[in-house]
Amino acid sequence: MFAIENATFKTSLASPAQLEQLRLTEPELPQFAFIGRSNVGKSSFINSVTATKNLCRSGSTPGLTRTVNLFVINRKIHFADLPGYGYAKMSIPERKKLEQIIFWYLGDSGTTFKQIFLLVDSKIGPQPSDLEVLNFLNQKGLPTTIIATKIDRLRSSERSHAIKKITQAIPHHNIIPYSSENGEGRSKVLEILGQSLH
Repeated sequence: MFAIENATFKTSLASPAQLEQLRLTEPELPQFAFIGRSNVGKSSFINSVTATKNLCRSGSTPGLTRTVNLFVINRKIHFADLPGYGYAKMSIPERKKLEQIIFWYLGDSGTTFKQIFLLVDSKIGPQPSDLEVLNFLNQKGLPTTIIATKIDRLRSSERSHAIKKITQAIPHHNIIPYSSENGEGRSKVLEILGQSLH
């Protein structure tokens, strides 16, 4: 199984120029991207997977991530934390700006992704914005794994229904129930990371 020994913040990107500058000075590493709606628990998920408590800033206020934040894992790979989408209280211009960053980075930045992790809130199921992003990823032919976050907040009687709902909305994709609180699903994520590197 893939083991994460160290994880550190690298830089933030908000434009093609910043990415090009980074490529001029740093070798490009194998990359994994993490994307999901605001408040889906993306920062907590990355902190949990890396076993690094404060690697990503997380909190009760959605929409904190406004750039593509790169992290170096084991000095060998990059994790890319993309801005969250679908935050209703954000102004329309701000939302459009973040969407432009997301779709540019995933589709037009020239980055080769080993795997995309699309996070979906297991409590509410896939939303139209999730399906829009997934459709984009499928059109680009990007390998994608679905993470059903906050699975620990569901009663055992609710879990199977929640996973079935996600599976019906997003067929033909690997779906991993995940808890950032107790680490459920972490070993499966690490397994996918390791497999994607070979």
